[in-house]
Amino acid sequence: MSIISLINGFPLGNSAQKGFFLYTRLPANLFQKMEEENFRKTIRFVAEHSPFYRRKFKESGIDASRVKSSKDLGDLFTTAEELRQTPDEFICSPPDTAFETTGTSSKKPKRVYFSRAEIQDAGWAGAVGLWGIGIRPEDRVVSAFDYSFWVSGPVLQASCKVLGCFHIEASRMSPDEFYERVADYHVSVIVGDPSWLLRLSEIAEKKGTWPIKLMIGGGENLTEEARRYIEGVWKADFILSYGQTEAFGAIGMESRAKEGYHLNEFHNFFEVIHPDEKGYGELVYTTLNRRVMPLVRYRSGDRTRFLESHPPKSAADRNSPSGLPGRRIAKLKGRLDEWTPTAVGNLTPWMFEAVFTKVPGITQDWQVAVDKRDNKDFLEFRMEALNGSEHSLIKDRFMDIFKSELPDVWKLCQMQLCQLDTKVLPKGTLRDGRKLRRIQDNRQFC
Repeated sequence: MSIISLINGFPLGNSAQKGFFLYTRLPANLFQKMEEENFRKTIRFVAEHSPFYRRKFKESGIDASRVKSSKDLGDLFTTAEELRQTPDEFICSPPDTAFETTGTSSKKPKRVYFSRAEIQDAGWAGAVGLWGIGIRPEDRVVSAFDYSFWVSGPVLQASCKVLGCFHIEASRMSPDEFYERVADYHVSVIVGDPSWLLRLSEIAEKKGTWPIKLMIGGGENLTEEARRYIEGVWKADFILSYGQTEAFGAIGMESRAKEGYHLNEFHNFFEVIHPDEKGYGELVYTTLNRRVMPLVRYRSGDRTRFLESHPPKSAADRNSPSGLPGRRIAKLKGRLDEWTPTAVGNLTPWMFEAVFTKVPGITQDWQVAVDKRDNKDFLEFRMEALNGSEHSLIKDRFMDIFKSELPDVWKLCQMQLCQLDTKVLPKGTLRDGRKLRRIQDNRQFC
């Protein structure tokens, strides 16, 4: 029996309320046993239905019928590149819909398939988390998530349906336009990208805020300084959620205490592999009840660690929006590869090659530095001039090519979600070793 079926069988309140009520009261050993059983079911299911995992298990000498825990899979993992290259080989049953990982370049994104029933399941789990932080049927929720191939908007909509609350979808329009159009709806909860919400807060600080109870951000990290600024403007809590399209949206969500992400263990089994002396390693997850495109030990690429659980001590604690149940992970320490999440999307070296290679008068060494300026992401494009090249002409040419090759990024910068500048340096300045780090993230989130 799935956890969702068990919880929904109880005659108590609406589905989200029942989920939160019982999730905070299920004995830990019972929850763990159900999780372990669903893990084994997933392994057996993909071994029978997924061409990718049949081949993967055979190559690793794994008999799926004998797998009892993740330890029995040894060093078998699923990588992002495998998903990118052969998405159709992961499909186990006919899909109803698909989403893609968000990005800002022309490189082929990862494609992930789902069923509409799985969207509803994800929405139910999200509704349980939203109930836990205080959202109720009488609330009015507005979302500014990008709807283009992105899973967050549809899952939030499904969660609002479970909660029974009012919901409007603004999508990722300009924060200026959003402010003018949404003010009259008397919303109590605003959801969107952290950098987008930061820009909205700057506008509201000048024009006036509305009485809201909560803001929720997802899709990128946020400094605590920026969080304090947003909360100071709106006089409301700012809660971060963390997710990936591959995990179908939210992996975890902060409580009002803002002490790490409470994991969505309804739908995923989590591991942290190769931890260092402080426990930080790569987050890996296995989907527990998806049947269209299940994933086994998918490597998220994100560095984090498990945190000590703080179970509610009383009925008052369980019913308070200041604490969610479940295991927690720490705020992300960064990526294991060179993907760098920013206000304008995920930055990678290859997305800028088409720009730098067309700029005349510079060497092959270049770098994009990511920092914070006035609480906003700040991108500095660094390049080395060949002898005799005019620096001002290089800068002008770079910006012209940048606007042409990366119009989506330029548009977001024009919306003041991010700042950018260029720096032309003497030849030989950037490389201080054998390998030049193309993306240099100087931001401090902790």
